[in-house]
Amino acid sequence: MNVIGIIAEYNPFHNGHAYQIAHVRKNLHADYIVVATSGDYVQRGEPALLDKYTRARMALSSGADVVLELPVLWSTASAELFADAGISLFEKTGCVNGICFGAESGDLALLRRIADVLADEPADLKASLKHNLKSGSTFPKAREAALLSYFSGSAGQDGALPVSAEALSSLLASPNNILALEYLKALRRRASSITPYLLKREGAAYHETSIRSGASEVPASASAIRHTLFAGGAGASEDSADGILHHAMPQEALSILQDYRADFPLLCADDFSSILGYLLLSSSASQLARTADSSPEFANRMRNQLPYYTSFSSFASRLKSKEMTLTRINRILLHSILGITSSDYACGNALDKIPYLRILGFRKSAAPLLAALKASAAVPLITRPSQAPKLLSPDAMQVFEHDVFAGNLYLQMRNQKGGTPLRAARMQEHDVPPASEYQRQIVILP
Repeated sequence: MNVIGIIAEYNPFHNGHAYQIAHVRKNLHADYIVVATSGDYVQRGEPALLDKYTRARMALSSGADVVLELPVLWSTASAELFADAGISLFEKTGCVNGICFGAESGDLALLRRIADVLADEPADLKASLKHNLKSGSTFPKAREAALLSYFSGSAGQDGALPVSAEALSSLLASPNNILALEYLKALRRRASSITPYLLKREGAAYHETSIRSGASEVPASASAIRHTLFAGGAGASEDSADGILHHAMPQEALSILQDYRADFPLLCADDFSSILGYLLLSSSASQLARTADSSPEFANRMRNQLPYYTSFSSFASRLKSKEMTLTRINRILLHSILGITSSDYACGNALDKIPYLRILGFRKSAAPLLAALKASAAVPLITRPSQAPKLLSPDAMQVFEHDVFAGNLYLQMRNQKGGTPLRAARMQEHDVPPASEYQRQIVILP
């Protein structure tokens, strides 16, 4: 059985994602495709646009066979922890034998060579990285400078890379290349038998915020789709965002999005502004310092800037400095909201990150894969949250409870933002309470 894994966020699902699934099915001859996806919050340190079950439905409707949730501890962590957790998840299935990931670079050999050095951490590289960090560089910039020094100097025992310093710098500045390096690094450190497959990313730039229509145009980025949705589709030939998205999303995924928006609002970081403001006001500097990814120095900076607080995004921008990226700041603020601390990281790491496999959805045609999962998984398989207390150890339950809290908070914030009048009328007519994490049903497609 050839089972290929994909680690994704699908925020939201678009044509590029559909192309990857089709590539895995056709060119890698996958019998089954397992997706490990972020839950209701993503690695950028923000809530997902749509809830995790809706995004799982999008993936299944476009060719995935099983969708598993990456615990919120790791879906909102640094690229290194995010990637390592994804690889750990696939290893824990006991049946995933390959992983396909996209990158701006199409040179797997080059990426593996860089990843091997990062995984092995030679002394000269570590010393250079430490020096650059002490000089005030952000971690990405410090690591880039350390790698450039390592490969260009005599310290680089592997010899110089077959690319220029400018090309290496450009490679390390691309988000999907960075994730690809982290996947490869995790595979090496784990001495994993999972085979990596690289798919060169085609389409709009990762951070591009506009969608170009027309059959000959390259796929739009998730960033562009989110921008279009929140901008209401301004500036396009069609009158609505859905008209624009017709060029960027598979029809099945777009229909799911349309159905969702008929009932629910889309969420963004600023929807959590009030709760964040309260938490920052009510927390001491020592409490803020214990937040995952934070530090005493950053906690003091947050406290000092509190008089200027107006919203999640504006506060994150105000806290940005040359030593810390905006993405890391977003993660710290989100971790404050979710109550994720450094000790939670320690607990999760002690469990090798993935102490359970939680199914968000599957296709009925994947019954043989589900049977294989049940037979070979190294950790408990959870289809209903109510199963967790019976199946998990106290430490694993601690990780799981973060997922439950995060999911319930997402649903609460979505309800507070307000649904459509049609949904409100239906709920009142049938006396339907808002869903909770324990009431939700996994997605099952034919």
